[in-house]
Amino acid sequence: MDLSQTIIPKSDQINFEDVQTTSITATIKSVRAGNKEQPVFIDLEGFDGRPYKPSLSMRRVLVDGWGNDGKDWVGKSLTLVGDPNVKFGGVKVGGIKVKAMSGIDASFSMMLSVSRGKRVEHFVERLQPPTGPLEWFAENAGQMDAEKLNKAYDRARNALSGRAEELRKLEEVFNLRKSDLGLTNA
Repeated sequence: MDLSQTIIPKSDQINFEDVQTTSITATIKSVRAGNKEQPVFIDLEGFDGRPYKPSLSMRRVLVDGWGNDGKDWVGKSLTLVGDPNVKFGGVKVGGIKVKAMSGIDASFSMMLSVSRGKRVEHFVERLQPPTGPLEWFAENAGQMDAEKLNKAYDRARNALSGRAEELRKLEEVFNLRKSDLGLTNA
């Protein structure tokens, strides 16, 4: 019996417990107004009904990286991690921090307040977009011999089934590499 579903916190939002032992990387579906205590709700793909509600410091990080229009954040991805050292009311309760963001030119850091008169540097990494089958094939075809090339092509073609434009580009890359190897199209 898999008991993992029995230890998920019952909550209307993503909590520290969700990222305490493993990070979350997800794409933003929407950004909407929250309430007085939590003014921003960020809906993430795969977490329907449980938005990420960033703290003031993390909102500053997000605005610094992506700008102040939440509509521009939709479609971008971020990685959230748990920080057990986050305090609330002087007590360590743990909190959620932004570790990485897509759609930024480079990693960056900024000074954030952690208590009255105390600031610490927070680092944010540039999140690389996931490599799809076409991108992977294009990046790696040049190092493949004929046998590996054919196998990789078949896998990529199957993964791209029904995506005509990407299949056309895959075919172009495949034919160029075959030509480099002196293989015919027969």
